[in-house]
Amino acid sequence: MTNKAMTISSHSHEVHLPRHYLRNLLDLVQSRGGDPVAVLAEAGLAEDAAQQPDAPLSWPQFQTIILSSCQQSKEPALGLYLGSQLTITTHGLLGLAAMSSRNLQEALELICQYTVVRSPLVTLSMQLHKKQLHLNLSEAQPLGAVRQFVVEAFAVALHAILDFVSGHQYRLLQVQLGFPQPAYSALYQAFLPCPLAFDQPMHRLIIDREDLAIASPWADPQLKTQMTSQCEQELQRWQQQQSTAGLVQQMLARTKGRLPGIEQVAHEFAMSGRTLRRRLADEQTSYQQLVDDWRQRMACHYLTSTHLAVQQIAYLLGYADPANFGRAFRRYHGLTPRQYRQRQARLKEK
Repeated sequence: MTNKAMTISSHSHEVHLPRHYLRNLLDLVQSRGGDPVAVLAEAGLAEDAAQQPDAPLSWPQFQTIILSSCQQSKEPALGLYLGSQLTITTHGLLGLAAMSSRNLQEALELICQYTVVRSPLVTLSMQLHKKQLHLNLSEAQPLGAVRQFVVEAFAVALHAILDFVSGHQYRLLQVQLGFPQPAYSALYQAFLPCPLAFDQPMHRLIIDREDLAIASPWADPQLKTQMTSQCEQELQRWQQQQSTAGLVQQMLARTKGRLPGIEQVAHEFAMSGRTLRRRLADEQTSYQQLVDDWRQRMACHYLTSTHLAVQQIAYLLGYADPANFGRAFRRYHGLTPRQYRQRQARLKEK
């Protein structure tokens, strides 16, 4: 591995993760006969860690907790079960804001805007089609060994929120998932009652577009305004806890295609380009370095986790010319994108 490739890992996990659902996960592990204390200990956390919801988790701690929980519970589908345990109130201010919205569309707009406060590892966006609405789940960073768990938990929890807010009236038409079909796939019907498609280009929930107009039985404009204001305050507090590099990475994660310039990114964070450059320099990095590192991480992710063509990956990562993507990738990894994909496929077969 080249020095540049090693740099990728050193900047790859700047975002600190909330502990919002740690208690729910540990309770689930215990109900399956596992030892929640052992889970926490393996991640270097004290027994009372779940009682400190405002203390952040590092990426290595989060990953260790998930893997240890699956091992302790002996349940590979633990993400599905966790998602089903998350009631509307477990989502805090965002859950209250969603349920007090006028209709499903208003609730979804809030969820898309403030998901980062509850789960910074994924972003949610809406894409309207003639008769359908696509809810696209994007990974804010390559999730590696916990990818399936995180996506399953998020998808099931999102379905539960929409089902609750719509008074059990909305229609989930299909769920598309960007990983291979697991051995326990028959279990999905108990959590996501609709047709499923695996090995897709991205994670997506598809609903009927007309259902956006379904009124929430718990609509309360005054409460919704109050909760939205508090969600905004919570978002600002969360941003203040993050490194500047971590915030930039979160913004890049929402980008598909054309990458924003540094001035545009600075405007997003209500600062000047000069201030953003200085803060990144204080963290021993730069905007271009973060872009380069993010592109290489996501390139490896797309090449190993999807069947997207190399040209499509190049465009997703903001390269106008796929040849430039190929050259940049080879500088980092010493292989062309196709060679890297072939090598990773051979390693998986062993």
